Amino acid sequence: MLTAWKRFNYACALRVLGVWAKPTACGVDRVQAAGDGALAYALATRSLADILLLDLLTAAHGLPSPVAPLTEFDEARRFFFLNRPTGLWRRNTMLAANTTSARMRRLQGKLGQAASSGDAGAPRELWLTPVSFFWGRAANKDRSWIRALFSEGWAVSSRLRRFLILVFNRRDILVAFGEPLPWHDIAGDGADGLSQSRLTRRTARLLRVKFRNEKVAAIGPDLSHRRTLAAQVLQSAQVAAAVAAEAKPARDRKRLERKARKAVLAIAADMSYPAVRLLDRLLTWLWHRVYEGVRVSGIERLRGVAQTHTLVYVPCHRSHIDYLLLSHVLHHRGLMLPHIAAGDNLDLPLVGGVLRGGGAFFMRRRFARDRVYAAVFAEYLYQVFRRGHSVEYFVEGGRTRTGRLLPARGGLLQMTLDAHRRGLPRPLAFVPVFLGYEKIIEAGSYVDELSGAAKKSETVGDVLRGLRLARQFLGTAQVCFGEPIRLAPFLAASSGDPGRALGDRVLAAINACAFVNATHLVALVMLSTARQAIEETALIEQIELYRRLVGRAPGAMYEIESGPAADIVQRVERLGLLDRQPSSTGDDVLAQGRFAAVLMTWYRNNIVHVLAAPAFAACLVINRRRPISAAHVKRLFATVFPYLASELHIDAGGEPDYWLAELEAAGVIERRGEGSVPPTDSAARFQLRLLANTVMHILERFYIAAVVLVTSGAGALDRSALLGACRAHAQRISQLYGIGAPEFADVRLFEGLLAGLAGNGVVSTNADGKLIFDDRIREITRAGRGVIAPELRQALEEQVIGRAPPRR
Repeated sequence: MLTAWKRFNYACALRVLGVWAKPTACGVDRVQAAGDGALAYALATRSLADILLLDLLTAAHGLPSPVAPLTEFDEARRFFFLNRPTGLWRRNTMLAANTTSARMRRLQGKLGQAASSGDAGAPRELWLTPVSFFWGRAANKDRSWIRALFSEGWAVSSRLRRFLILVFNRRDILVAFGEPLPWHDIAGDGADGLSQSRLTRRTARLLRVKFRNEKVAAIGPDLSHRRTLAAQVLQSAQVAAAVAAEAKPARDRKRLERKARKAVLAIAADMSYPAVRLLDRLLTWLWHRVYEGVRVSGIERLRGVAQTHTLVYVPCHRSHIDYLLLSHVLHHRGLMLPHIAAGDNLDLPLVGGVLRGGGAFFMRRRFARDRVYAAVFAEYLYQVFRRGHSVEYFVEGGRTRTGRLLPARGGLLQMTLDAHRRGLPRPLAFVPVFLGYEKIIEAGSYVDELSGAAKKSETVGDVLRGLRLARQFLGTAQVCFGEPIRLAPFLAASSGDPGRALGDRVLAAINACAFVNATHLVALVMLSTARQAIEETALIEQIELYRRLVGRAPGAMYEIESGPAADIVQRVERLGLLDRQPSSTGDDVLAQGRFAAVLMTWYRNNIVHVLAAPAFAACLVINRRRPISAAHVKRLFATVFPYLASELHIDAGGEPDYWLAELEAAGVIERRGEGSVPPTDSAARFQLRLLANTVMHILERFYIAAVVLVTSGAGALDRSALLGACRAHAQRISQLYGIGAPEFADVRLFEGLLAGLAGNGVVSTNADGKLIFDDRIREITRAGRGVIAPELRQALEEQVIGRAPPRR
């Protein structure tokens, strides 16, 4: 009767918990992908509530129930607890062999016997799955007993506390399934002479490490009081040395110490559970109100790394909501919320406090000359890393107004490298993140700035006016996690300046995990047309071509919008970025107005790198009257493509043979003899022309710089004069020929090209500060003459030597 009564109580509790609690599970796919052997669950702490939750989730995901018998090993249940809290305050017992779970000891012994015996019928495979439970997962346990009462901490939760968490936070329960361990292999090591009791203790230690790593990855290490952290920063040798160096008169020391204290309090985050919950609810409402959803890819590759490394998230910076979006995704996928480096322009009244509570720490835009502030900030960052907290910052510094990745800034990267050299408890791993939007929130301000308006400073009023976005439809957002870059192996394999090498690697890794959405596809096509207008059938065919090419990119992790191309076109229409002009004689014409056309350059620049190699190959073929040989294509790729790849942060190889074969298979180039020519079919030739135009404006800019250098002669211009001349000629050409790229005359892009030429030794500076160059610059010029449209080439050359270009 007692057993029946227990089963009745268990069934009632299971039904009640199933109705009330809404747990989130992560890592289930790991268990589903495990071997065909038997499955057992290891739980950290004895708890009926945990077993009930596990029973609900295993039933929902088609896994064996924890209370089902493990018949292969003659066990009535397939779970055990590692710890057994006892007493009024639920403290853990010691993990001696005689206090561990009896079922764990029995299973360990049976596996050991099966491994050492020759009995073919004995059960030999058992997969051990550690399962972690986080009740009321929170980021702060430090100051308020109310917060501590309703949040997950490092101590074992009492029954009363879990009951209150369940009442108030029933939707904030996380269950994390760990990587299944082949227990049969662990137990099989008994043949090496270890006793079963020692093997049991070794298994318990292994599980303890797994549970601790999972907990650090999910909620982070315990946070000290903010003032305690500030005191540690101020007492550090680095800050004391900076204060002593700056205190010229002795009486200045107190003033500088007060300055340092004020600085660290202005910097430090104050992560708190109420702020996290407030932001979570606000963002959940926002995503469902203005976005159809958030697409996430690649996050599973982080879970193992998060258990062994301190993660540094390095996303691209497209929008003010980037950090909110990333934190929301991490929080809902069971990973620790990062501390986020934010500009102090966002430390606004009310807004700054909420962001600080969500993990933001604020920094000045420039502080290299303020030695005390620099020391305080670097020490704060080191202390955050030392405690094991994940960190997020943007290597570009600020948001991109052109849609391109900006060059990496070395400040935070160098501070991270310095922290690594000082020594940290856990190694660092950088996580590149690509963020994409079908429609950007800052569209209006970006178009104004791309059209020449000055950047406006952020205010509280901007935040309030931003609530009007709730009436808009912004499509979907994409968060794609790239392959983590483990810092120690990277530094061991790299040479030269480690900060610059790391910045370049991060930018390339961000672009390598790009998601090509509907807006990106349409932007790539529309901006390659003469007047941003195209027939619907031609647009659909070009989208299909681009999806084919992106999907076949060798070695890339690109993801691309699926579904019929016609649906993609309609989706962009719904976003208000494409206008339909019905026709009674044929296909409807799809076009863009001035606002949409300028904005679309931003979306094209997000993603143009995914087509850079096939588009460059198209550029080499499209204007040819005679076949171009594969060998000639290879030489041009070797001469010019590395500069294109450097600007777009992609691999410099380009795979010319591969792309010539792909373009031929797609029907947009033809083979004639030993070379390639444009297709004879006019529709296919039009497709090749549009593909070439995706990168033609970049090559035109390269040609401008090369012509200015060659025409001026070696030793005639210094760096500033060259950049000024390139900008002036680019602006003139853009006005005359309607080049629809607002960044076409951006001096920073010419600076990047000049840096690439200097890095390859093509351009150098003589003793007088003038630029000199070798014959390779003439090779680039000759290569450009076979690619650039004859009309623009003639206009530029006549403009550079002083005659007016012809009118169109």
